[in-house]
Amino acid sequence: MSRHAWPRGLVTALVTPMKDEGIDVDATRALVERQVGAGVAGVLVAGGTGEHGVLTYDERSLLVHTVADVLDGRLPFVVQTGALATRDAVRLSQDAEKIGATGVLLPAPFGEAVNWREKRAFYEEVDAAVSVPIMLYNTHAAGVMDLGQVQQLAELPNVSAIKHSSSDATLLGDLVAWSRTADFAVYTGWDDQLAPAVLAGAHGAVLGAGNVVPELIVEVLDLCYRRDVGDDLDAAWGRLRPFLRFIGESENYVAAVKLATRLRGVDVGDVRAPYLMPTDEERTALAEALERLDGR
Repeated sequence: MSRHAWPRGLVTALVTPMKDEGIDVDATRALVERQVGAGVAGVLVAGGTGEHGVLTYDERSLLVHTVADVLDGRLPFVVQTGALATRDAVRLSQDAEKIGATGVLLPAPFGEAVNWREKRAFYEEVDAAVSVPIMLYNTHAAGVMDLGQVQQLAELPNVSAIKHSSSDATLLGDLVAWSRTADFAVYTGWDDQLAPAVLAGAHGAVLGAGNVVPELIVEVLDLCYRRDVGDDLDAAWGRLRPFLRFIGESENYVAAVKLATRLRGVDVGDVRAPYLMPTDEERTALAEALERLDGR
């Protein structure tokens, strides 16, 4: 597989709209349409920002089918197919391939620690079961892999990208430097590393913040790809970065993104228990952060 199989730019990690203890299909459609209108490169379904851990198999399937139907080929979509059991990750990945996903985002099993031998066997089994491109998910919840481990997994036929969701900028730099000669796509999943990562050569970004401010993120990315590091980038990144820092430092990133998405006009409901929505104090601070972002 090649890095060129993956969309270049912002892939928004969609929140999962919920209503009456179920998936809000209408809000999901509205959220996806907003992403299309904003000019994003693609969307991610049922990722961490999408609360995949509290969704049933049927809910994950409904989400993927809904997004695929709404997009109707207008944008690439990636499906997060991680699970605690390898058999479930295989099933979810095969389903995503059948529905027409551009690729799958695959974290190692999370919960009890998985050692490297087990993690490699997991990726080998899923890789052998599908022909769709696979993006590794470097996240603390599943254990951050080092450069050597990523290079080993990149030898598998379908593995051709990684989402690096860690504040380890040194490892990000190593991944980007290696990717230049490895035909491998590196995405940052750490919001406030967006501009530095892409200026350094990252393929793009997979961010939950795209639910809230997709247009501004697309603007920043376009300037970075053009290597336009003048006043326009200073202004756009100067507006965006403080907001990305704010939501990145919140007690619950997903809850903050869901509330901010609602404040931006798409009612995506609340997070599902055991997660909780922001406190009144946090809500006020978030509203103020959005006002500052808008220059008010």
